This record gives sequence, C-alpha cells and structure tokens, in this order.
Amino acid sequence: MTTPLVPAKPLPPLLLGAAGGALVGARPRRPAAGALVTLAGLALVGVAASGPVSEALRRAGARRRAMHLRFSFVVPHPVSTVFRWCSDFENFPGLVHAVSEVRDFGDGRSHWVATGSGGRVLEWDTVTTKFVPYRVIAWESTPGSLVRTSGTIRFSPERGGGTCVRVAIDYTNATSGIKDAVAALASRRRNHEIESDIRQLGERLDAMPPLPVESG
Repeated sequence: MTTPLVPAKPLPPLLLGAAGGALVGARPRRPAAGALVTLAGLALVGVAASGPVSEALRRAGARRRAMHLRFSFVVPHPVSTVFRWCSDFENFPGLVHAVSEVRDFGDGRSHWVATGSGGRVLEWDTVTTKFVPYRVIAWESTPGSLVRTSGTIRFSPERGGGTCVRVAIDYTNATSGIKDAVAALASRRRNHEIESDIRQLGERLDAMPPLPVESG
C-alpha cells in the first residue's frame, strides 16, 4: 500500500523574512556567490512581504528594534565625578559604541547620531526633562523624531566613596519599512551590548585625569 504524501507546511512568513535578511546581509568571499546569495535573500523577502503578512513583518521588526533597559551598578568614584561626566552627553560616544556622535547645544537640547540595525545611521534630537545636580538626569526625544527614546540616570552615594548608578532607557525606531523590519529580524538584539558598554563607566573614569574642582 502506498503511503499518501503529506504536503509540507509552508514556512512562516516572519521566518522567511528573517532568513532573507540574513542572506542579504551575508558576505561570501566569491563575488559570483555573493550575487546569488543576495538574489536568494531578496526573493525570500519578497515572499514574506507580499500580501497582509507585510504588516506582521513590520510589527515584528519594530518589537525587535525596541529596547527597554533597567539596571544598576556601582562605580568606584564619588557622585560629583560620576554626575559631572554623565551630565555632558558629548561624553557618551566614548562609552557606548552604538552612539557615534552627540552635539550638546548647551540649552537642554542635544543632537544624537547612532548606528542601528544593519549599520543604518540614525539621527534624532533630545531635550533634557530633569536635571537635579548630583541626583538625577533625564531626557527624551523631541516630538516627530525618527527615534523615540527616553532615559533617566539616578545617582546615590555608596559607602567607601563610590556611586550607585541606576539606569532606565527606552528606545524604539519609528521607521516601518519592510527593509528595516527584515534588517532588525536578521540582526541580534543590542540590549546586552549597550548595557555592557554603560557598565564600563568606572573603567572609563579610571583612565581619565581627575576632573577639575568646581568653583563656588
């Protein structure tokens, strides 16, 4: 008796999109092979993006891009030193690898440049929403920014002269294109990477000369 053939279940569209993105982002050594891999990836992305599944793909990409960090750590430096370093946002590119540039306009506004999923350059503006010397700094992106983000850093003294730093950062990319969604699904989450960078603050301060004493 012949066993009837069971039709194979189709791959989920989101899986097709992620696989296509991974192929497009691959870097084969041989140019000919690279062209074939890229075409195959684009074909998979096309299948995933067709019809109503494209909206699901965009939503999945948005969730993948979102970041919600909540953590605390102790820095072996006094609150005055840690607060003064963190209150100058232009110091951040030297700590967080994903941030390439910050321009502080000196009036509570700043312009940020960072690298997103797939190496895409993202730019946005922020405003300082809370500034209590030696206690807390908070900021958020301006309305209409391509990147929606907010952050709060709290500082409290520890025994022995150190500082407990409490970090809360929320981030999401407002773009919703298929290309961006696929790039996000094919790349790893950066939460751990960014948290790890921020936790190196103590080592960063160790390598710097002592900050000048503030007058008054």
